[in-house]
Amino acid sequence: MEVVIGLIVILLVLFGVGYAIRRNIYKEVDRLEALKIEIMNRSIADELSKVKDLKMTGQAEELFERWRKEWDEILTAQLPEVEELLFDAEDYADKYRFTKSKKVLEHIEKTLKLVDESIEIIISEINELITSEEKNSTEIEEVRTQVKKAKKTLLAHSHTFGKSHAALEIKLAEITEALKQFEAETEEGNYLAAREILLGQKDEIHILLEKIDEIPKLLAECQTVIPNQLSELSDGYQEMLENGFHLKHIQLETELEKMNKQLEAYMALLAQGETLEVKENIEEMQEAIDTFYDLLEKEVLAHHFVQTAAVKIDEQLADLLKKRQETEEEAELVKESYQISEVDLDRRRKIEKQISALCKQFSLIQNKLQSEQLAHSILKEELEQLQSQIEEVRAEHQEFSEMLLALRKEEREARAALAEGRKQLYEASRKIQKSNVPGLPPNLAELLKEAKRSLGDAGRKLEEIPLNMIEVNRILEEATAHIEIFSRQSDEMIEQVYLTEKVIQYGNKYRRRNGTLAEQLKEAEDHFRNYEYTKSLDKAAAALEQVEPGSLSKLQSMLEEQTSK
Repeated sequence: MEVVIGLIVILLVLFGVGYAIRRNIYKEVDRLEALKIEIMNRSIADELSKVKDLKMTGQAEELFERWRKEWDEILTAQLPEVEELLFDAEDYADKYRFTKSKKVLEHIEKTLKLVDESIEIIISEINELITSEEKNSTEIEEVRTQVKKAKKTLLAHSHTFGKSHAALEIKLAEITEALKQFEAETEEGNYLAAREILLGQKDEIHILLEKIDEIPKLLAECQTVIPNQLSELSDGYQEMLENGFHLKHIQLETELEKMNKQLEAYMALLAQGETLEVKENIEEMQEAIDTFYDLLEKEVLAHHFVQTAAVKIDEQLADLLKKRQETEEEAELVKESYQISEVDLDRRRKIEKQISALCKQFSLIQNKLQSEQLAHSILKEELEQLQSQIEEVRAEHQEFSEMLLALRKEEREARAALAEGRKQLYEASRKIQKSNVPGLPPNLAELLKEAKRSLGDAGRKLEEIPLNMIEVNRILEEATAHIEIFSRQSDEMIEQVYLTEKVIQYGNKYRRRNGTLAEQLKEAEDHFRNYEYTKSLDKAAAALEQVEPGSLSKLQSMLEEQTSK
């Protein structure tokens, strides 16, 4: 029983699969049938009818017959065959010969594709034939106009073309003959061949007109303009040689001879009607001529520069030598009083060597000028380089000279700073004396001693020969620091002494009534007499605060008010 059920299921599956495949084949048959109908309905007959408006002879007739036969072949043979194959594909599918049916359908699709491509080619060729005839009709008039223009120009201005006239006439005759062939091909219905001829002659007449426009200009360049320029160059070159210019590096004579030969070659090319090569080479030749003009002008300008620059440099070197002598004398004087660093001495020796080298270099250039064996443009470069070097050395020399002056200025500033330091120290000491301070604390006394010692050392260093300003400045900085600290701390000490006295005086009114206070004030006074003002103030203030809290702040405020008044 199970076997029977299994067989039934397999049969049902096979039937379902077969049904699905047949349905797909029928759909493909319908699609190809629709494609075949679409191809049959293409308006090829309408396209062919357009050709009949042309002259049905020659190439037009041949093409029309070929296209008609190809279309007939499609309608009477290829499409009917496709119809039969479609029936075969359906028949194979009905008989479950699916593989055979699919192969037939593939063959049908390839056939329809080829038919469609053939139709597209026919339509394209028809359009090409028709448009060729239309374009020929309009474009031939433009070409004829251009031919007339060329004939008129060659006739009216024949003298401007020289030997080129014959070559241009021959080319124009060739174009005219080709246009006759165009007319013949058109008359015979060979529109495509006529189109090919016309396109070729459009290019030819365009080129010819360009030559007709360019040749007179090129002839003028080759016969007049450039020869005149070469003659001017030659005359100018000879004149400069006679005036003593050294121009061997330019080699103009060789180039002029070469250019004259090139002009002869260009004239021969123009006689043959060739312009492209001549035009390109003429442009290059003109650039070369301009270059030679620039080179000669450069030599003239260089000659003027050399004449003026040589005088200027001679004056600059004379001035630099004079300043070097003055600086040497100044340096010797400075060395007697100041200690100059080895680095600065090396700078001095280097500058002296540089100045000597510049003088030698200028002497060599002067010899070259006198020998007249070197181009002025080369001498100009050497003089420009020398000027630049002179400016550099002048700047270095100026910097060294200013350094010497700075040493003396530095000495004056140091002496002024020393005097100012002594003045500040005197004023601070005088202020202490006026304040009736009993004496200085040990640390402040030591600071005063150090300040005086530093000032004394700085004064002695300023009297040494040679003078070492580096050491002088170091000692002065040390002295200035000591004086500033001493001045600040002495001011603080004076204020402290004054406040201590006021605190003790204020506490005296409690001394008889408070034995502890009296004892503490006694200790504060002992510290005061020993110049221990900080300890004295702390002791007296602490004792007074025990008896009258806030009294220290009260006294400080009173003292501040008195000070501000």
